[in-house]
Amino acid sequence: MSMLSRRIFIQDGFKVVSLGLAMPHVFTRAVQAAGMEAGRDASVLNSPDQQSNDPFAKRTLIVVQMAGGNDGLNTVVPYNDSVYLQNRKNVGIPEDQVLKLDDRFGLHPAMGGMKGLWDDGKLAIVHGVGYPQPSFSHFRAMDIWQTANPEGKANEGWLAKLVKGAVDRRGHPFAGFAAGGTLPPALMSPDYPIPAVNSVDSYKLLPDPRFAADAAARQNALVKLYQGYPGGAPFAQVLQSTEEGALSSIDQLQKAHAGYKPAVEYPKDGFGAGLKLLAETITGNLGVKVGYVTIGGFDTHSNEKNQHQRLLQSLSDGLKAFWDDLTAQGKADDVMIMSWSEFGRRVAENGSNGTDHGTAGPQFIIGNGLKGGHWGEPVNLNNLDKGNLTFTTDFRSVYATVMDGWLGAPAEKLLGARFNSLGFLGSGSAM
Repeated sequence: MSMLSRRIFIQDGFKVVSLGLAMPHVFTRAVQAAGMEAGRDASVLNSPDQQSNDPFAKRTLIVVQMAGGNDGLNTVVPYNDSVYLQNRKNVGIPEDQVLKLDDRFGLHPAMGGMKGLWDDGKLAIVHGVGYPQPSFSHFRAMDIWQTANPEGKANEGWLAKLVKGAVDRRGHPFAGFAAGGTLPPALMSPDYPIPAVNSVDSYKLLPDPRFAADAAARQNALVKLYQGYPGGAPFAQVLQSTEEGALSSIDQLQKAHAGYKPAVEYPKDGFGAGLKLLAETITGNLGVKVGYVTIGGFDTHSNEKNQHQRLLQSLSDGLKAFWDDLTAQGKADDVMIMSWSEFGRRVAENGSNGTDHGTAGPQFIIGNGLKGGHWGEPVNLNNLDKGNLTFTTDFRSVYATVMDGWLGAPAEKLLGARFNSLGFLGSGSAM
């Protein structure tokens, strides 16, 4: 099954269930859930009913995808590197414009919000992140990052593996939560559906628009249809679990939305709206272990300066607002944010005042429980491979650090191999 068909299959599976029907993978999940005891795979993440003494129990990971291939050199700028300046005569960021972090690196001038997080010690920058034999295809590279498998042999997202162990025996609907209308492959699993929610208003049993006043009657009829199925008949537990899970998840999200009062003003764009929705799920205590939001448009082949500035402004302002909101709501200690992009850009600018597909780039980690600063080995602009940066940090080391150190999940088991942990969550010193 292709990644596209899997995406449609899983997304539509959850949507159809909310209307009272069922897709095969949902039946598989419900049969498993109905017959399981309370302890699912405790070696992954503990279920909500096992969490009372678990130091990792309340923690949430928010994953931010910078889709399109972010230009890392113009994001975390090596502003006094002569090779950078020689190769970026038109698109490069001058030294007098960067937001200096130290005598070597500075952030893009649009990233004032994230510079504030850096100054407060809440931002870690991991340098040179990539993997061997990199792909320059958007789709292939995204699949590699989202399955944590450079060989392309995985059929399940790495985050889906993570949250499958975080459900109780009835299935927790929001262990994984994607803010947006499309479920990212990182959260896809053949037998475990995760909701992709574009807005609270659309996450409900939708009435016939011609007869909106009949919405309650339609829902009651649906419930009676499920409840009228004989309890001892085949798939009775499946139908009961599906109906109860769908209605429960709708009720939970609607209540969280009604009780949420943002402490800050979010940017008026899609990324800001997605972050605000994630904040609602966190402050509403919906049990989200992994939240996901995407900001797209980073494929800057031409006229990069204006487009990249707009995107980084949205990213930085949105994340700062989200963090300030969580802090005011008393939830920031329980949340960590991790960014990623499928690849960086080439060192040299092209003839269209842009940059083409490259390799390694930086990752951002934001949180109260980390050691801020630079992590990993910075890329060497004098050691290029056909004009591209040579990666210095395997992206799976970042994943392993977050899995083990933040979520208390067995990284080696989930990733299928052991990867060195970085020090931003434990022992070790920043560079």
